[in-house]
Amino acid sequence: MTTRVLITGAQGFCGRYLVAEWLAHDPHAEVVGLGRSPRLDDAFTHEVRWGHRSVRAPLPPALARAARDPRYRYVPLDLHDRPGVTRLLQELRPTHVVHLAAALRDEPVARLLDANVGVLEALLEALAGAAVDVQRVVLGSSGSVYGAPSPDQLPLREDAPCAPVDLHAVSKVAGEHASRILAARHKLPVVWARIFNPAGPGQEERHLCGRLAQQAAAIAAGVVPPTLEVGPLHTTRDFVDVRDVARGLRLLALAPPEVNGRTYNVGSGREDPTEQVLTDVLRFAGIADTVRLVRLPGRPADIPRHFADITLLRAIGYEPRHSLADSLRDVVDYYAGPVRAAAERAVVPTEEAREDGVLHVSAPAQPRYDVVIEAGLLDRLPARLSAMFPGARVAVLTDETVHGLYGARLVDALRAAGVAAGAVVVPDGERSKTLERFWAVVEALHGQGFDRRAVLVALGGGMVTDLGGFVASAYLRGIAYVNVPTTLLAQHDSAIGGKVAVNTRWAKNFVGAFHHPRAVFTDPALLRTLGDRDLSAGVAEAVKVAILAEPALFHALEAGVDAVLVRRDVAALTAVVRRATACKIAMLAPDPYEVDLRRGLNLGHTYGHPVETEMEYVGLLHGEAVALGIAVATLMARRRGVLASADAERILALLHAYRLPPPIPRERLARACERMDEVRLVRGRCLNFVLPTRVGGFQIVPEIERDEVPLAIEALATHPLLGPCVAP
Repeated sequence: MTTRVLITGAQGFCGRYLVAEWLAHDPHAEVVGLGRSPRLDDAFTHEVRWGHRSVRAPLPPALARAARDPRYRYVPLDLHDRPGVTRLLQELRPTHVVHLAAALRDEPVARLLDANVGVLEALLEALAGAAVDVQRVVLGSSGSVYGAPSPDQLPLREDAPCAPVDLHAVSKVAGEHASRILAARHKLPVVWARIFNPAGPGQEERHLCGRLAQQAAAIAAGVVPPTLEVGPLHTTRDFVDVRDVARGLRLLALAPPEVNGRTYNVGSGREDPTEQVLTDVLRFAGIADTVRLVRLPGRPADIPRHFADITLLRAIGYEPRHSLADSLRDVVDYYAGPVRAAAERAVVPTEEAREDGVLHVSAPAQPRYDVVIEAGLLDRLPARLSAMFPGARVAVLTDETVHGLYGARLVDALRAAGVAAGAVVVPDGERSKTLERFWAVVEALHGQGFDRRAVLVALGGGMVTDLGGFVASAYLRGIAYVNVPTTLLAQHDSAIGGKVAVNTRWAKNFVGAFHHPRAVFTDPALLRTLGDRDLSAGVAEAVKVAILAEPALFHALEAGVDAVLVRRDVAALTAVVRRATACKIAMLAPDPYEVDLRRGLNLGHTYGHPVETEMEYVGLLHGEAVALGIAVATLMARRRGVLASADAERILALLHAYRLPPPIPRERLARACERMDEVRLVRGRCLNFVLPTRVGGFQIVPEIERDEVPLAIEALATHPLLGPCVAP
């Protein structure tokens, strides 16, 4: 009998191994993989690092063979496409379904709920609607749903209470509850698999095993200095080899009918100290006695002990076959072998000669860097920079105000840590973001003996990070830089994304480049010294991303006016920065170089930038201009009928609550309308105006009527809350 298997998330880490497991052990199986990404036969969809180079994570040989097996096919399809999924189910008529598609831990809450609840609901409804006779549906969940157990609850049994400590785990619990209701309603044969901490070749480096193995293998090969960054390792975890996970999932899919409705832990059943991961990785890389460890702070919500009871899974024939040491040896070998080979192939541009004399050059350069958000991080920055750039000269670029508050202190701390450090100080304000100031900074760096190995630290607001990034992009054809943003706007917006530029008299950000930082170090505690206008202006960009894709952030901003604007509560500020940053990263990821000029992140900027230019970058902060642009776009969307009045009033009321936008003369607003042709030039001859359609949604219109912005300004002038922003 032919087994027809449907696996969602088939190009993910566990999905790839499950495909290979099923094909290897069932010669009559037909396996269909489902996912949103295009088909890849030689790599995972995520990237890994070799030294300072990022490459798409290559498939281990067994997984590559499985991807090309004639019994396997992959269908790129979004599970929200109900008609498409229904057609696929009716065509395949699967006997078994394993659902592994899910959102990653650090994604915005709206994405977490959509992927871990909404997508799951869509799949079960499609299964019921397609009327296929499926024998088993296995729904992947996470061991994180248990939260932080008390000692008497260990090892964790499936009947232990779920008490999640992060939003990812909350979304997983919600998905389990929702799917139980739907499974009962449609009488579907469902089991739930709570997967603990899978380890193996190809896993993402946000996980401990991959992160340490990547560093250790590169150190052993001599491509990076012998310094390894590691957080606290005082916890214990249930690390399970990904091949054992795949076997456990297949056993659950094939188990007898009496397992329906049950939940199973999929783990190793071992309690392994995380310190053992470091010990084994260093041993297998052969650098145990030569590496210098840099200890980094841990996460506040770290759970001391966490491991599974796998008695129920053992009852259906499961037994882990791989030790933690086996897994770690394979991960280190993976980096030393396939990853190194992939990176070295990418180092030298490939040339493929053809008979017509055309040679093709391939030089991929996908940016990858960390955004670290921690209160008090500035004091720990010298240690981090020393570890990242051992022996490098450092220059701190900052403005006069920030230099007095933090810059001089940072330079002194760097020097005390043995770093050759100096400062380059520019005048405050947007008028320093010019080509003239660019040349002045270049000359100052040259005067300090700045070389190709040196590092520029941009310490300040958006003006400093934009100017610093542009200098770094051009100085000696490109040097490393890191951003240390000190304003709210810079912390969650301008310091991230690699868009660096200076202004001209005819347009904002007209001369620039895409040059991504090596890291962004964000200390929300610095916001306590920020001026009132700067703090309000920073909220504008957070409102923007909340409107685009993060309703939970919008609600948090509505509820947190006093905590953010008046009390400047560090915890509240940190939450805003973290949520807004995660949302921006998620929106940037598909298009880091803005190839698609119709980016939603331009909400508020299409008109806001011309207003800044009209004001000659004086007396109006960038965030204030964006707030005005959001208000105008909101009123345009309401007039077009694409935004409900209730949502429009929520947006306008939130801007008003944060004292946005400020008064701007009506005459200057009118003249700014005439400057939008410069926006067309930057965006390929189209305005691509972003309009909100709800809190959490938007549309982009290529062009607008000439009277739409003026009419929105008139509506703004008569609005009961925001009318004063249109000054006489």
